[in-house]
Amino acid sequence: MCRGVGRAPEDRRPAGSDHHGCYPARMSTRVLAIGHRGAAGHLPENTMPSFEKALELGADALEFDVALTLDGVPVVIHDDTLDRTTNGRGAIEQTLHKDLQSLDAGSWKGAPTHLPTLDEVLAEYAPRTLLNLEIKTSPRRGVLVEACLEAVLQHKAADAVVFSSFDHDALRVLRTLMPKARIGVLCGLGSLEEGLACALELGAENLHPPVFLVTEALVQRAHAANLQVWTWTANATEHISWLVAAGVDGIFSDWPERVVLLRN
Repeated sequence: MCRGVGRAPEDRRPAGSDHHGCYPARMSTRVLAIGHRGAAGHLPENTMPSFEKALELGADALEFDVALTLDGVPVVIHDDTLDRTTNGRGAIEQTLHKDLQSLDAGSWKGAPTHLPTLDEVLAEYAPRTLLNLEIKTSPRRGVLVEACLEAVLQHKAADAVVFSSFDHDALRVLRTLMPKARIGVLCGLGSLEEGLACALELGAENLHPPVFLVTEALVQRAHAANLQVWTWTANATEHISWLVAAGVDGIFSDWPERVVLLRN
């Protein structure tokens, strides 16, 4: 069961979970500009060019989604199927990795490129920036979590990666396997209280609510519980400005340069 929401006792937070040197804590400094699927407003989402563009635009962190192929390879894609963002068809979890390697994941947005693996993203970006790895909901929950964790550990990237998911049981599996994992709990409409409670249960660093659920009261409540608030997905300048004023700690945006400009 998730605990009720309140101030998180210090001994509830896993040892090693306070990585204040890795990213600015809004509770004391500035708002993080987090490239949502890279710079998805500019280039095809969840691709290497999109991630590179986000960093060029000043993003402090990169967010991306990870799903599992039929043969257990973690790949970076948002949807359950290939149809929207590649020239392939069918479910990711029913497709072998070798059959993904020739697909085009960018022409739909005018920039042909390939569909990256988690290994590829970690190798290129974990040494360079903070990463938010969203574990997609999967019927093979444990296999996906283990595959993500194995890749992160192989790349010695544990300090550089914040794991997030709407599947809170996946985050529980992760916490069991890696007691010091950095965790951000995603929540949506109807799951805010559960998200808050589970963030405390897991000793998470962050709560990740959608923009439309953010209020100054929520930010204050999260901060009182020693949780940062990273919110998704803000693209309109008026929304970004309001979120900065409300005290959020991080903003996911398809145009991260807007967050960089408006946070100052």
